Amino acid sequence: MAERKRVHAKPPKQIKRTKKKPLLTIKQRLRIIAIVLVLTAAGVMCLLHFTGIFTFNDLLYELDIKDRPATRADLEVHFVDVGQGDCILIKSKGEVMLIDAGDREHSHKTVSYLKKNGIRKIKYLVATHPHADHIGAMSDIIWTFRVEKIIAPKISDDIMPTTLAYERMLAAVQGTGARMTPAKDQTLKVGDCEVQVMTSHLYDDEDLNNHSVVLKLTHGENTFLFTADAEKEEEADLLAREMDVKAKVLKVGHHGSYTSSSAEFLDAVEPEYAVISSGYMNDYGHPHESTMRRLEKYADKIYNTAYMGNVVFISDGEGLTVYYTEDRK
Repeated sequence: MAERKRVHAKPPKQIKRTKKKPLLTIKQRLRIIAIVLVLTAAGVMCLLHFTGIFTFNDLLYELDIKDRPATRADLEVHFVDVGQGDCILIKSKGEVMLIDAGDREHSHKTVSYLKKNGIRKIKYLVATHPHADHIGAMSDIIWTFRVEKIIAPKISDDIMPTTLAYERMLAAVQGTGARMTPAKDQTLKVGDCEVQVMTSHLYDDEDLNNHSVVLKLTHGENTFLFTADAEKEEEADLLAREMDVKAKVLKVGHHGSYTSSSAEFLDAVEPEYAVISSGYMNDYGHPHESTMRRLEKYADKIYNTAYMGNVVFISDGEGLTVYYTEDRK
């Protein structure tokens, strides 16, 4: 019997298998997931917004990006359009403070505006400094309304002006028997608000602007700083004395002049809103471009009575609403 030959079978060749590349990388997958989540959230937000359950504004309020509007008018702050001058009406719980009164040229308009707002009695009438664009209409205010107390800066006779506007104001004070007292560092109560009075300590400064009475109003979470015509020197004086000037709303000093609103002062105030009281197409170039550039670094919203007319803030202690009555653009 023939011997069989043993045949050794060759081992099969190993087939090299290549790994299939995934259709999407991990980064791409994560990106798609993120896009889907964002689109889903946006869709839900749109649905809630249009149904009124939770609006986009509500989201901004919750993120502290935007102020919640006031639900009650517990405080009204009116920046009255008196042309190239200052006049600020403060109303809270039936009590009134009026800061300056504008020039005599706009006296009728100012008196009419106060009457339309139901003003009969003024608890505090503040003459921040004796310049005509601030006290020109003061005599008519004193004669027309019942004024409990007039506050004015104490200024030496050497620099006190003998202008007709100042003399008329003094005559009205004497004629009505109104009580006039020199300003001092103190805190006053107006309705639900506290008003801190800050006086200038630059006693020898010959610039009347640097004797301006500065006031800070606090109403819950909302604060207002009224700086009249205080120049950079008085601003520096307030900072050197460590006065609390931080405020949400700033009445810009000296109608937006470049001689006020220094960078150091704005750093301390940190305003979210700024209001400029100036005349339409005024001859002084107010507000100046350099001032506007500094303000824009801080304030998200800047209002100017020259273009917006009367600018009014409404506060309930938490929320804040702003509107203006006229747009001249």
